Amino acid sequence: MSRARVTSLARSYVPKNGSVQLLNPNKNTIIPSIIRQEWLFLVQVGIGTFEDESPPSKTYYLELDTGSDVIWTQCEGCENKCFHQVDPYYPASRSSTYQPFSCSRDSDCPFHTKCMDNKLCRLEIPYQDGSRVLAIAAKEDFTFATEGGSQRIEGLKFGCGFDMQNYDHGDNPDNKISGVMGMSYGSYSIMKQTRSMFNGNFSYCIQPILGEGESSPMYLRFGNDVLPQRIEGFQATIMFRYKRRPAYYLNLQGISVDTFRLNILPSAFAFKPDGGGGCLIDSGAAFSYIVTRPYQVLLAAVKGYIKANNKNMRLVKNNNEDIGFDVCYERYKNPVKITLPKITFHFANNADYVIDVKESFAHVTTSTGKKMVCLGIFEGSSKKKYPNILGAYQQANKRIIYDRNNGLLHFASTDCSRDN
Repeated sequence: MSRARVTSLARSYVPKNGSVQLLNPNKNTIIPSIIRQEWLFLVQVGIGTFEDESPPSKTYYLELDTGSDVIWTQCEGCENKCFHQVDPYYPASRSSTYQPFSCSRDSDCPFHTKCMDNKLCRLEIPYQDGSRVLAIAAKEDFTFATEGGSQRIEGLKFGCGFDMQNYDHGDNPDNKISGVMGMSYGSYSIMKQTRSMFNGNFSYCIQPILGEGESSPMYLRFGNDVLPQRIEGFQATIMFRYKRRPAYYLNLQGISVDTFRLNILPSAFAFKPDGGGGCLIDSGAAFSYIVTRPYQVLLAAVKGYIKANNKNMRLVKNNNEDIGFDVCYERYKNPVKITLPKITFHFANNADYVIDVKESFAHVTTSTGKKMVCLGIFEGSSKKKYPNILGAYQQANKRIIYDRNNGLLHFASTDCSRDN
């Protein structure tokens, strides 16, 4: 897509002053709540129909994932192969609207599913991090909150999970995650299945993951309700699908630390012959990842900036097993104030995605009580065909609008504790 075409499309959606048009919100448009669990964001949904219960659906929390395309939840009967969750596994057999796909051969099953010995279609869902889900392909009614109450969407294709592999959600005794809400391209995505209802648009504005105290309400918005209030300073960049992969890819062209643009060629972020590379936006990835060579340039610039601007901080070595971050600093003497750089991702169409200090670095406490500040961007190994990823931590305090019809991602900095 040419830059002129991108600019034309962006102008059809964004006025000259850089604020996105308020469309025509409808009180019946769904606005499911988003909650935070550790580093991830979860969408509240109602699943199924239980005639003698109030409400008639079961409430679950699905991980908000713009990097995958399948809706699934853990179902009854998988106790030995499920991860722990605080809510009971979904009792599919009791729902009057649960419809598993039956089969006698693979050709009877929906796209990307296979017929099992029990004459039901099996859906297999692999993820980049090595986790994998086996599920029964089915249709079910889902219920979502609206400003006027709730709205039921009938017959959404989803996976009724019976074998979850390589998941660690269950390590948290208070885990609310029961599955995934796949938001990306792909035939099973909720966006694909509801295209006629919401015209391919959705948005969110997530609050900082390590914010103090309880967060304000957050919502996932769709269709004409993607922007709850007027915001200035919107930018737009190309958003596209690559080789039928479900993810939303962006054209990353460079990185800056503070005001200094790093000496990294755009080709460092390009797709590689082995399938790696490229850059995607993924709300299901807790943090951002940059492949090895440009990451080393970024890391050197960050270390150089911190060393030049702080005489009271020192790099902590071999801390990754304790708190899970690659690069951390501790303040070991006065003054109390520390100076950290903002980081900017430069995308196509001259769209500068500025990551504020609070979203570039995480303040953490070790098991021994030591307080540290850590870089919230990780190295993605080029040897494992990793893409570059714009993760959830770096998406905080941004109103992000996915304009699927025009192939554009719109974003603007805002206070997400107020803009929801």
